[in-house]
Amino acid sequence: MANVKVAALVASIKNAPGIHYKNPRFPLNVKLPDNLECGTSIYLHGCVAAEPTRFAINLKNAETDANNYLHFNPRFDEGCVVRNSRLDEAWGDEERDGDMPFAPGQPFLIKITPTVDAYEVEVNGSPFISYNHRDGMPLCDVTHIAMWGDITLYGIHVPLNSLPIPMVLRIPKNTFYGDMLVFTGEVPSGADRFHVNFQCGAKEDADIMYHFNPRFPDNAIVCNNRCADSWGDEQSVEGSPIAPGDRIVGCIVAAKEGFIPFVNGNPLPTFPHRLDVCAACSVVIDGDIKLESVTIDCPPVRFPAHIPDIDIDAFDDKTVQALRATTPVTMALPGGFGPGKGVFVSGKVADSPSRFEINLLYGDSDMDIALHFNPRWEPGNELVMNSREGGTWGEEVREENPIAAGSEVAVHILCLDDRYVLIVDGDEVAVFPYRMDCSQVTNVSVDGSITVHRMLGM
Repeated sequence: MANVKVAALVASIKNAPGIHYKNPRFPLNVKLPDNLECGTSIYLHGCVAAEPTRFAINLKNAETDANNYLHFNPRFDEGCVVRNSRLDEAWGDEERDGDMPFAPGQPFLIKITPTVDAYEVEVNGSPFISYNHRDGMPLCDVTHIAMWGDITLYGIHVPLNSLPIPMVLRIPKNTFYGDMLVFTGEVPSGADRFHVNFQCGAKEDADIMYHFNPRFPDNAIVCNNRCADSWGDEQSVEGSPIAPGDRIVGCIVAAKEGFIPFVNGNPLPTFPHRLDVCAACSVVIDGDIKLESVTIDCPPVRFPAHIPDIDIDAFDDKTVQALRATTPVTMALPGGFGPGKGVFVSGKVADSPSRFEINLLYGDSDMDIALHFNPRWEPGNELVMNSREGGTWGEEVREENPIAAGSEVAVHILCLDDRYVLIVDGDEVAVFPYRMDCSQVTNVSVDGSITVHRMLGM
């Protein structure tokens, strides 16, 4: 079993107020919510490939044609981590001292914290290096982060006590079906309106694929689009579920049939796509709202080394998913199952949970369960795994429960040649040898003390 230390470290920051990218598409090139400041930490959670050569993290001052203020470059082929900067297309002197803190196939959490004099870098909770700012490259000019290489990136987290309004975020490689925007905050007393836009660029005159606009004096939520400076026909929801002074947890799903908004867990009418959803490259939030956190949650297309990555351009043809589903929920796997396939479930565990379960089923009943994945908090804190054939349970396998009450969790169930591999928040926590023919699995079900955000079969 892998060391679960990384998941424990990530648990403390992935729900913190601030900016979060979950499963960002890779290679990555996104704008930070504001220029980097002293003490603003960036957390990067991922897993090294099984046979890596190198990967890199770059802090830059633009999306393209940029100066590189920190180039952090683990090179497994050379056994070192190279640090450098590039100013006006000229690289400086490399720094290579220090051990290699990354291992093939193992998860990691990198923390980069700028100070007045340097970038302080921690790996898996331990100090690693201090990289002094180079001449002519002030910290305040850093606006973007880019990454590439032989890793799976699970998340980028930038904890912040306050978020700017307007908030403008780059969507990694534009919007795809299944993307979710989640924002939390408070509508101030006396608020008039605010809006959330999925739009083609950050400029004020950009085309808007989806405009979500609560208007408090009208007690309504108006949804619309804008193309070539011309607004479409408004779609109005009368009787707004939020009012000035309320807290809000908003979610907007870019589903195949249209944009689906949720307010405090409750779905509102779908807004059918009028423009190409894949043209939306930016999210803009502005108006009368005090933001606490904003998360761009993409469906995972890059997986641990156990199964192949999915071509993002063919994602919709190769996967099936349920978004913001109400438990209990059962999803068919029409593409079949077997070695090289997998299931992904993400969601939020209840604050006072009893247990939840993820089942790989023969058919849509629970008489034949090829894998029963069952975290339990009562009566003991255990992860129970089992199978059920013809209504009869097999012998239980028990491990320590790696999932915390009240946490957001991501579970991969990967199907190999002879076993299932269970990965929780990037850490391999258990294996379960086959007892039944995995190719006969047709459905996945989830029930219990969890609010499901996403179910994905691939």
